[in-house]
Amino acid sequence: MRNPDSLSVILTKPAARRIAEGYPWVFKGDVAWSSALDIAEPGCLARFCDARLKPLAAGTFNPATGLCGRILATGANPAVDAALFERRLDRALAKREKLFAVPHYRWVHAEGDGLPGLVIDRYGEVLSIQVSTAGMERLKPLWLPAVRALAQPRAMVFRNDIPARAQEGLAAAPEVLGDLPEGPVRVIEEGVVFRADLVEGQKTGWFFDQRANRRHIAELAAGLSVLDLYSHSGGFGLPAAVAGAAAVRMVDVSALALGLSRRAAAENGVAERCRWTEADVFSFLAPEADDGERFDIVVVDPPAFIKDRRKIPAGLAGYRKLARMACVRARPGGLFFMASCSHHAHPPQFKAAVEGGLADAGRSFTLLRAARADRDHPVHPKLPQNDYLKALTYRLDA
Repeated sequence: MRNPDSLSVILTKPAARRIAEGYPWVFKGDVAWSSALDIAEPGCLARFCDARLKPLAAGTFNPATGLCGRILATGANPAVDAALFERRLDRALAKREKLFAVPHYRWVHAEGDGLPGLVIDRYGEVLSIQVSTAGMERLKPLWLPAVRALAQPRAMVFRNDIPARAQEGLAAAPEVLGDLPEGPVRVIEEGVVFRADLVEGQKTGWFFDQRANRRHIAELAAGLSVLDLYSHSGGFGLPAAVAGAAAVRMVDVSALALGLSRRAAAENGVAERCRWTEADVFSFLAPEADDGERFDIVVVDPPAFIKDRRKIPAGLAGYRKLARMACVRARPGGLFFMASCSHHAHPPQFKAAVEGGLADAGRSFTLLRAARADRDHPVHPKLPQNDYLKALTYRLDA
């Protein structure tokens, strides 16, 4: 909407230059603050201007957060209206439809698709949606009709139970619109059927970002034994079994996730080659708990160890310790895969931590592959730090 009464936010010279060059974020330190900004409604529309009051962009503004501005459109007088959201949602959908034969993917990846604060995962006729900013919440009447029109979903699950919403002053209770099928929904990837709980499961219910990395491990697994640590609902273990792995052991602390994995294993006809262990992974890997079993492939896909910058040293130490403990379970000449979804752990830091752990365990190694999130997780060109997923595959000593 072109709104002459929208808030004007005056930027410092360096920030104005960044916004003009396409940077999508505004921090409080980028703003010439005034009392008018203190009383602005969280998530209101704003014009972002240089010191001469020349408009540079339009977006949303929240005075209560450090990252206070999110750019939606650049130019002197851009329209932030239903048509803008329809164009971006349609463009994002068209890209995914070209990439994936089955409509199970991340449809919208926030800034990567020009829609900051919005994530949409698609599971056929069911959508799982995260709205993480007050601005995108306020603009819901502009974008939600386009979501309905383009996907025609049977149901939409709004996963509001994320910390970012509390920081933005938003309600945290999950919400379901439409006719959500009873029980966990089906997720189909590369011909493998998984099950995801969109209401009680982690984040949006599934982790599409690891799709290509799961395929990579599955392509190596025929005839081999696989240990899947932090297996969740079978993301790595089940494709390996379907691809012909001789035996797969999945370890996770969540009984809910393991139950989803068991159900999916039966649906894929591979349950007889799978085992499940409900345990904390560090406890499972402790030397006193070692049962002597060794595997041809060890997969380690932990949750984020680093939630904020202050925890970077401790988190990297945790990754190093985990690599040291987990690689012991790989046979000589085996494969070792480890990933991190902590965006505060930069790729060189994570690689150094993993390789430090392998060396601590006395394993020699060769790096075979370094990878990131799959293609439905585009990264904004000005936000390389949002390229959060890191995945490393090693061949260990013979």
